[in-house]
Amino acid sequence: MGNGSMKSKRYKHADGSTSSSNSRCYKDHGFKYSSMDNLRARVDELEREGKRKDEELCSREQQIKHLNEQLAKESRALADLDEELQNKSVQLNKLQDVMKNQSGAPAHLPSRAPSIKAFHKSPNLSVRIKESLNRRKGAKAGVSAEPTSRTYDSSSLPKFSFDKARVSKDASVKRVLTDALNKNQYLKRLELQQIKDMVECMYERTYQQGEYVIKQGEPGNHLFVLADGKLDVFQHNKLLTSIAVWTTFGELAILYNSTRTASVRAVNKVKVWVLDREVFQNIMRRTAETRHEQYRNFLRSVSLLTNLPEDKLSKIVDCLEVEYYDKGEHVIREGEEGSTFYIIAQGKVKVTQSTEAHKLPQIINTLQKGDYFGEKALISDDVRSANIIADEDGVECLVIDRETFDQTVGTFNELQKYLQGYVATLDRDDKKRHARRSLSRHQSHPLSSDVIQLKEMVSTFPTSTPFDQLEVVATLGVGGFGRVELVRPEDKK
Repeated sequence: MGNGSMKSKRYKHADGSTSSSNSRCYKDHGFKYSSMDNLRARVDELEREGKRKDEELCSREQQIKHLNEQLAKESRALADLDEELQNKSVQLNKLQDVMKNQSGAPAHLPSRAPSIKAFHKSPNLSVRIKESLNRRKGAKAGVSAEPTSRTYDSSSLPKFSFDKARVSKDASVKRVLTDALNKNQYLKRLELQQIKDMVECMYERTYQQGEYVIKQGEPGNHLFVLADGKLDVFQHNKLLTSIAVWTTFGELAILYNSTRTASVRAVNKVKVWVLDREVFQNIMRRTAETRHEQYRNFLRSVSLLTNLPEDKLSKIVDCLEVEYYDKGEHVIREGEEGSTFYIIAQGKVKVTQSTEAHKLPQIINTLQKGDYFGEKALISDDVRSANIIADEDGVECLVIDRETFDQTVGTFNELQKYLQGYVATLDRDDKKRHARRSLSRHQSHPLSSDVIQLKEMVSTFPTSTPFDQLEVVATLGVGGFGRVELVRPEDKK
């Protein structure tokens, strides 16, 4: 023991065996290592669980964000619809005032026009009217204007000089005037060039406090845009509203040649920009003449009309309507009644047709600018034999109906023969494709007794004065070539 060494103690167990303190230490270390591994595994598991929870939370936050965006979008849509409804109400009130001033009729239209009752008695007639309206659904809304003798014959009148009518103004002023005109419900659908020309011809005018810019009941010859100051609107000496800066007003005067339906008075010194009605008329006519020439040149390039005499081609251009369609919209539907002929002025459409071998309509052709369709409607009463669907946005079609076609070029035998041969070729192609045949419109929709009775009544009207037998119910609209009125046969009793 003198060397300081020390023997390890031994312990005696109940069974007589012995163990040293070193073996006990090894066991303790093994337990500690095992516990650490378990803890590390548990920590890793908790970290994975936390990461998963974070991912779930992030996903739900994204869902909430998406739902909030959807809610905001729908709220904006509702607000836009509410604003549009209010604007339509204002338009309706204005038009009712115009009708009241022009015809002396009550300001508000009857809730049920007399002719509507006939529609309820004749379901077939109401269905045809509904289909006709739907067919025009793609049409781009236009702006009407008062009739003018210059529309028909301007040769004896002084030529309008746009350069003389122009008034110099800053680019910033032109910009805000353009925005003001485009915000107006009646003017916003004008073409961009028309708006630009109107802005170029507007001139400045000032009014002092208490002066009337517009007086109720007086003829209206100007359109105004408020540039500075405050204006109040009165009707029968009752304050209706105030006009905000850069707001267009007085537009009905240049559109309908109507007397003023309300008074507008300056609250303080105001500055307005003014456009004369005569200048507006000339701008509209100049645009119409330019478009007429463009369409005439375009139709001359259409194979169907290449050999048409100039006078007949001009008549077609005069009667053309323009319709616009976006991608996926049906221009015509297979099996529908049809009496209109289409020429593609811009864009591309696809032609689909139902066949016996397929459940769904199959694409059989693609048409583009200069092509035409619906030619069967010009020479027969057959229903549409195929679908025509816009294949891109902004498809522009020039449209003419059978009655107008017959009146303008129906006597041109060469064209009639060409159409008959072309339609016969289309029929042969349909048979080769085993296209499903639809019933003719006379088989599927016989004329109702109301329509037959109406036709018989009209046939008895004197040819010299047929309109004397009709009673005006209401004015539906006023355009550049006249007035559209709802009429009914006079009560003989």
